[in-house]
Amino acid sequence: MSKLYQVLTRLLQIFLLILAVHWVFIAFVNLSQPWWLTMPAALGLFFWIYKQPAFWKRIYDFLGRHKLAVILILTAFQILLLLSAQLLIRRDAAVVFLGAFELSKPLSIASYLTRNPNNLPLFLYERWFFKAFGMNALWVLQGINLLATNSTALILFKGVESFWGRKRADLVFLFYTALLVASPFFMAMYTDMLALPLISLQFFFALGLLKARQTTSLIIRLALQLGLLTALAYFLRPTVLVTILALFLMLFFTKEWKKCLLGLSFFGLGFTLLSFPVQQMMAHQDEVQLIEGEGLAKTPLLFINLGLTYSGTDQEDMKEGLLAYLEPEEREKYNNGMFAKENVKKEIVRRLQAYTPWTFLEHTQVKQAGTVKNGTMNWIYYEDLAKEKTAYVSPLYEGIGQQAFFTWIRRHFISYDRPEFQLYAWVKQLVWLALAWGVLRASRPYAGDRVELQFVMLAVLGGFLFLQVFEGGKTRYLIQFLPQILALSSMGWIRNDKHG
Repeated sequence: MSKLYQVLTRLLQIFLLILAVHWVFIAFVNLSQPWWLTMPAALGLFFWIYKQPAFWKRIYDFLGRHKLAVILILTAFQILLLLSAQLLIRRDAAVVFLGAFELSKPLSIASYLTRNPNNLPLFLYERWFFKAFGMNALWVLQGINLLATNSTALILFKGVESFWGRKRADLVFLFYTALLVASPFFMAMYTDMLALPLISLQFFFALGLLKARQTTSLIIRLALQLGLLTALAYFLRPTVLVTILALFLMLFFTKEWKKCLLGLSFFGLGFTLLSFPVQQMMAHQDEVQLIEGEGLAKTPLLFINLGLTYSGTDQEDMKEGLLAYLEPEEREKYNNGMFAKENVKKEIVRRLQAYTPWTFLEHTQVKQAGTVKNGTMNWIYYEDLAKEKTAYVSPLYEGIGQQAFFTWIRRHFISYDRPEFQLYAWVKQLVWLALAWGVLRASRPYAGDRVELQFVMLAVLGGFLFLQVFEGGKTRYLIQFLPQILALSSMGWIRNDKHG
């Protein structure tokens, strides 16, 4: 390996180590309230595991041997969550759903999608199912989300087993099921869970290309498959390009010129073959008439501006800044052109100039802390619907959800604003802390020439950097990088496996 490659590898490990130390610290200090109870309880649990490792290892091995049973039991739990829910869909996901199911005015959803064109694929997806199944499409979509969430557990297990062995695959499976399968996240109707099987497959296809033999036909086949898969995932989560960038940077710096150039060419071909017709289809769709005009739609540049707010996700602060560039009589209009590129560029410059080196460092720390803070992945569903701006109440709530048994489930596992929820959040935070500790251990400088580990580290670091530059500050945004994070953490916890 070249001297430059070794230096860059060491810098990569140092940056990721700093982020991991910060992550562990933030995860620990954000154990559920009250701290005087939860922190000693966590330390006591860790001490128990340390003193009685054989007992906990038997539980761990038992769960690892009975994965299908774990998935089936947790699927039953998810169905109970669905039956118990009061608030079923919230915020932007609810706006898209109401528009797709013709429960809001056409002008309302047209105005929203004009402003948020990134949600047009989700709208068209839901509208197709509504046309096919009517209101029953809600349960079809929930079933698809549930299937996507649970199948990802098996995809992650098989992928990690193929590249890094059974022990690490077992750990990844248990981390993932604890965080997201044993969770109400599947019913949120965001694209997070819907995209996760594709994101996971893309990650393993990228690894396959990285480790593939220098055989022209194999490189072409893998690159085409990776391009097609990435194009499909891109319409749900454009951040899948972060993994692709990490892949080709690794091929470039390891001087695998044939694989880099041939792979990039056929990846681009595969990506274009699928993305171009889908883009044309969306451009000519007639389900919603978007409003045309300058500065009406949010652009990637706008999300850099949003990322520069102090928390990295303060929509009100962002809007207030942009409205200052409009005439007073225009500011109350919904589609007022405030997202014009000139306004956004001026606002980015203003925000950067307003920061001092110290306050910018504070902003970076606050934003990163928000990104790694929460083991429930920023799950926020309120029992008190008055706290929600846009809410869709489950059709099952009146007949089923109000019964005592389902109320108990909802308050313990769904309703963020109920005190009963805190125990569930505490357990999630412990799992999150363990995941972060694995990333910290993997970031210590022991990788040497293990290119696939460095690729995973670069993909994880790329995800964190993306969330620093663009909108960030919410742990939910890490779901789109979770396959890489899980794999990296497993390599920190388990150093020796059959694949090294």
